Amino acid sequence: MNPDQPHDLSDYQLELGQTIGDISRAWRYQMNKRLKPFGLNLSTRQVLLQLQRHPAGLIQRELARKLGIESPTLVRLLDLLEQKEWVQRTISASDKRYKYAVLTPKANEQLQIIEKLSRQLRAEMMQGLSIADIESSTQVMRQMKSNLLPD
Repeated sequence: MNPDQPHDLSDYQLELGQTIGDISRAWRYQMNKRLKPFGLNLSTRQVLLQLQRHPAGLIQRELARKLGIESPTLVRLLDLLEQKEWVQRTISASDKRYKYAVLTPKANEQLQIIEKLSRQLRAEMMQGLSIADIESSTQVMRQMKSNLLPD
């Protein structure tokens, strides 16, 4: 925006919306670049992190919902992770229609790598920001998320 021209609310909303998209794309690019040498990408990272949060495993349909992806996309990711022996799929004992995805012990090394790279990238991304800046930004982002995903 040109600092010499008056702005209305819609100008600021447009710029903020574009900036959020730019940050999201930059995060994906940087994360994929850093994960690639380990045979990972942002999509596989998300699957592993969701399964880490649910140690008993998740039904594939529920995992796809949590990730915001379609089942066929999840199946391809799980196929890849299963080939690497980081994820195992099992059929539910109570209902044969359901397949659960669970992490294997071999995934722990990958999760440590993911956590380290994520911490480093977050620190780089927020370099120069004060705690107050981060708190304020987080509050704004939470409100925006709430506006988009009302309960």
